[in-house]
Parts: sequence; structure tokens; C-alpha cells
Amino acid sequence: MEPNSKQASVSPAETFDAWVTKVGHALRNLDDRSVLNSSPLAHLAYVERVAKEKYGSHILPRGLALRQILLVCVEKVATEVGNEPGLSKPCQYLQLLTKGLTCQQISKEIGRSREHVSRAYRKRAFELVTGEFLSIVNRHR
Repeated sequence: MEPNSKQASVSPAETFDAWVTKVGHALRNLDDRSVLNSSPLAHLAYVERVAKEKYGSHILPRGLALRQILLVCVEKVATEVGNEPGLSKPCQYLQLLTKGLTCQQISKEIGRSREHVSRAYRKRAFELVTGEFLSIVNRHR
């Protein structure tokens, strides 16, 4: 554990929407290790453990660990539900987001307005990843 870090835990009292907000913020900042390192998600026990075990010798290890866990979640979501008609666009959004594209660039790729992409696809995509993230974090307590 890094000095002065406080381990957070998955609180059942916290709403799913609050988790979606946190995961969404982290997903939008996948390429900024310092933002990820300071995320409340980076203080979860499982993330701290991965950071210590895999990235202990790196700068901002919690950010690296959180990024790795989120990418695993995105890959699992895309693999498992990416071919379902109602979920293919949110999964496509996630895959393009992990490649570093902005919402505007993603909307051009998908062929929908930026507003529609952010309102419909992004929201659903973040919910899917949040569900998987919470499942992984709870499973590895």
C-alpha cells in the first residue's frame, strides 16, 4: 500500500449510480495514470493488492492496477455481450474508448450524434463495466 493511502471498500449503502459515476470517470481517463491513481476506485482493497503485487516498483502503481482491471472488465463485457443486438453499440463504444477516442470521434465511428452516443451508449456501457468491476472487486476481497 502506498503511504498515506486509505483503503476503501465496496459499500452496499452506496448506490449503483454512484459506482457508475466513479467507473465512468476512470474509463474516460484510462490514459492518465495520475487521475486513475487518485480515483476512489484505486483505494479498494483488491486494486491495492494488484498494485502491490504487479506494479509495486512502478510510479503510480494504483493507477496502473486500476487501468488493468478496467481493461479486463471492458474486454469481458465486449466478449460476452458484444454480439447482442441491444448491447453491441455500447460495447463498440467501450472498445473505441479504450483505444483513446473521444466521444465525438466515437460518434463518427458509430454513425450517431454525439448527444445520442453520450446519452444512450455511454451510459449503458458504463453500467455494464461497473457491474463487472463490482463483481471482480467483490469476488477478490
